[in-house]
Amino acid sequence: MRILFAYIENFLYLCSAEEHHIFMSQNTRSFGRTELATHYFPNIQPMSAWLKLKALLMENPDLASLSQLKRRSFLPCEVNKIYQALW
Repeated sequence: MRILFAYIENFLYLCSAEEHHIFMSQNTRSFGRTELATHYFPNIQPMSAWLKLKALLMENPDLASLSQLKRRSFLPCEVNKIYQALW
């Protein structure tokens, strides 16, 4: 999975911002919260990555509600929203 994500990151790096936005809106899937956090912080433990991502979500007024969810996964539309806000 990490190899695939690294490949996608490299591909998206080569794309313009507009192409990147279109790619993300069409190909996003749901993610577990620690799974998503480890994509943003790959070099630390999953729980630490989630705490860092949660702190970033709480700093952004548009995303603060996502850090307080009781479920342990994000829907595709929420993943898009997070990705667009943190990119």
